[in-house]
Amino acid sequence: MIITVTLNPAIDMWLTVPALEKGKFVRSEKERLNAGGKGVIIARILQKLNMGPVVASGILAGRTGLTLEDYLSREKVPANFVFLPGFDTRLNIEIVDNTDNSVTQINTSGPSVSEEHVQQLVNNILRISHADDLAVLAGHVPVGLSEDVYVQISDTLIKKGLRVVVNAGAQFVKSMLESSSDVGVVLDPKGPNGFQITSLDDEIELVKKYLQDRPVLSFSWSNTENVIGMNGKIYHAKIVNPNIRTLWGANSALTAGLVHGIHEGLAPEETISLAMAMAYYVARDPWALFDNPNPSDDIAKLRESIEVRLV
Repeated sequence: MIITVTLNPAIDMWLTVPALEKGKFVRSEKERLNAGGKGVIIARILQKLNMGPVVASGILAGRTGLTLEDYLSREKVPANFVFLPGFDTRLNIEIVDNTDNSVTQINTSGPSVSEEHVQQLVNNILRISHADDLAVLAGHVPVGLSEDVYVQISDTLIKKGLRVVVNAGAQFVKSMLESSSDVGVVLDPKGPNGFQITSLDDEIELVKKYLQDRPVLSFSWSNTENVIGMNGKIYHAKIVNPNIRTLWGANSALTAGLVHGIHEGLAPEETISLAMAMAYYVARDPWALFDNPNPSDDIAKLRESIEVRLV
């Protein structure tokens, strides 16, 4: 089983407007609400592509938390969340400007979370999991917790026999890379990466430095090519003749494909090809995966656009 862990989930509200002008009244032309937060999105992708069994876990709060859980239920995503009293799960707003298809994102901070809440969540995960299950710790760490909270959670889960992959920003994975050699890491490239990656060679050197015994390691330096370490080997993956519309959700799709391959024991080349095709599919159209009744066939075709080679 794959268990996604999202400490700071969100309701994602997408608004499409004819033109976004600062200080002006604008009426949206289209609205869309979805369950969000990186781990939640990964669980939704895995469930949509029948890459289960998967359970979405994390920390929710208030009426918006209940709404998020309802959205997951509609998509038949099993859920096991801890609920906080007296708060509300955050709301993130993405505004699409129809004049140029640009996206303006406004992310709220969300409720304050304590170490006691995290311990309750970890206890829930241990209760529903089995040895060799795979936990995906994903997304931004909420207010109230230290930036190395993923290290603490990973240590506990690994001691109980679970495998762990972390998909988060640089500030949350740096301590993981320094303190652990067996936790998978997929960097979320949004925001400052903190690793001074300016070229493909930089990424190769970082993967060489930190791969060790990790099931997967990716710093996601480029939108169209990636260096991914798996099973002690390093691969270069590239999209041929890319046509990218947006990066929203692409890193989550990449992570979903990678953890599926690890969970199923697929060969590294097959895993990376699948994960890159999933990311590319979402980057071409972020809604196609969820709106298309059978996206697996389209993703299979896109694998023809992915080149994977040993470095």
